[in-house]
Amino acid sequence: MSTHAENQEERERNAPIKREVIYQGRTITLRCDTWKEHTWDIVLHPGAVVIIPITSEGKILMVKQWRRAVGKILIELPAGTLEEGEPVAVCAQRELQEETGYKSNELISLGGFYSAPGFCSEYLHLFLALELEAEPLEPDSDEAIDVISVTLSEAWDLIKNQHICDAKTIAGVALYAQFQSA
Repeated sequence: MSTHAENQEERERNAPIKREVIYQGRTITLRCDTWKEHTWDIVLHPGAVVIIPITSEGKILMVKQWRRAVGKILIELPAGTLEEGEPVAVCAQRELQEETGYKSNELISLGGFYSAPGFCSEYLHLFLALELEAEPLEPDSDEAIDVISVTLSEAWDLIKNQHICDAKTIAGVALYAQFQSA
């Protein structure tokens, strides 16, 4: 027996949906899909990586950076957008080096998740980065990043006190805690 979700999927997959690109930017594309009286605004994103770098002391490296979209400095896990055709592990290593100055000699995939599937196609690939060694890459010219290190307990406190309010970081910390307890 089909579920409501499966029935909707079948209706939409077989529907003559009109797709119109409204905006094409450097990183995202905004598309408007129309079918009958329904309209959906969709942000198409190439995907990204999120990295949980763990120091030899067992601390998590995080970054503090100004985020124009929300008008605040946020504390986050290092992350970045995939370049066209770039393997996700290569992107994770590049972003780790650009944002923290470290490379990982043991990069472990912890799966991934969608950032906001109600309107955005961005899929975030989560990596645990162990055996870090200093090997910085030149940071992006528009990024001014401060690196901080916190224990897992301190990360939870930062989340509880809303000093960390970034969904990918909260999800990454939660999945890392689960990984630690397994």
